[in-house]
Amino acid sequence: MNTDSGRCRVRFLRAGNPALSFAIPVLAAFAGFLSSAGIALGAASVTLTRSTTYQTFWGFGASANDPVATLYNDYNATTRAAILDKLFGTTSGGAGLSIVRLEINPFTEAEDPVQTTCLPADGVWDWETDEYQRWFAEEAIARGVTQFYAVPWSPPGWMKTNGSPANGGYLAEENYDKFADYIKTWVDHYRNVFGIPVKWVSVQNEPNTNATWASCLYTTTALDIVAARVADAVHDLDQGVLVGAPEGSGRYVTHQYVTPLSATTIEKLDFVPTHSYGSDFNINARGKPVINTEVCETGANDPSMTDGLRWANMIAASLKKNERGWLHWWAVARTSSGQSLINLEADDAWSVNKRLYVLGQYARWLRPGDTRFLAAVSGTADLVAVAGKNGAGQAALVVINNGSNEISTTITGVIGTELSAWRTSDTEDLAALATIPVVSGKATVMIPAASVTTFIENE
Repeated sequence: MNTDSGRCRVRFLRAGNPALSFAIPVLAAFAGFLSSAGIALGAASVTLTRSTTYQTFWGFGASANDPVATLYNDYNATTRAAILDKLFGTTSGGAGLSIVRLEINPFTEAEDPVQTTCLPADGVWDWETDEYQRWFAEEAIARGVTQFYAVPWSPPGWMKTNGSPANGGYLAEENYDKFADYIKTWVDHYRNVFGIPVKWVSVQNEPNTNATWASCLYTTTALDIVAARVADAVHDLDQGVLVGAPEGSGRYVTHQYVTPLSATTIEKLDFVPTHSYGSDFNINARGKPVINTEVCETGANDPSMTDGLRWANMIAASLKKNERGWLHWWAVARTSSGQSLINLEADDAWSVNKRLYVLGQYARWLRPGDTRFLAAVSGTADLVAVAGKNGAGQAALVVINNGSNEISTTITGVIGTELSAWRTSDTEDLAALATIPVVSGKATVMIPAASVTTFIENE
């Protein structure tokens, strides 16, 4: 390689030329320099095929649960509003979450004044409970959320064999019908009195988990009976609420519970919820739609883009399994672990983890009712793409670059004259980018290393 007047010139070498053994390592070293400098070495393409369609999206979100009491009690109104805007807003860096997961609380007021049940004793209803989750739900509704998911961690203690909502135990057989009526009444009251549009209800959170917090164990036989009775009770409301089970702690656990369910119970269930702790597994959902309703990092918190890419890829993998949506664990919490999207800190301070922003790259533009369609990547293994279209046919495309290099990418099959784009990276948080021209259905873009970008078709 010689330089001439500031230009770089490469000699072409024939096989057998003794200089070849020297030239190849030099060229390889030069390629390595380009790679380490973050310079794109090649081109890739993402081809959109709208005629190849998959599932309808239900949405993306996170759980309210007891930490929202901390948000309400310990933070001023301005801070609370800013946090809620960050979670549910669809402009100015908001993540646009479209589902809130609520706990159907099991404790008496004496046991837990925050997670207090509306049915502390047989036949005794108290609808003054659960004020913090109801406040959080109302704030989400004010920001456009119209879908809520509900699930008990445990029945009230008086229904159980151990007399407590905590430490496992089982739902007593003589209370199966009372439990079904309890879930039915809770759903009806939250929808029609509190105005919280519960769309999905699950029979039990992690029926395999025996924990010191609220928990309840189910054998597969018991779950088969109880799930059918809850489904019958809720469906009797005729309000379009979908009933699901089993919501195991991991995908393999969920699979183990679903497999032995009777054909009668499967027919009555509307969906299969699952958590994604542990290893990945392809659930045989017996023909029912699947949604991931909880997962998080239980170890030390990592707010970085490295962690963000981990979750971006997990979401993409779930959607490519034709699952209907994806929910993180806590939306907010005061914790040093990775369990929340937003960390609540001292003195009205708070911080946002990159995982919220990458979740927003999906949630804000792949909206409930949109349909996933084929987005095929070629030319690189570093890009992952997921696409959806709304009822008007407008497409949204999420592209993850897992590599350490910027990649020149041609998107084909685009409708319209330009693309709008938003990106999350080490230095960007749902940042709006310059519009990209579309010529003859194609747009060429640069996808930065370690980033998640969402492209939206404009007319």
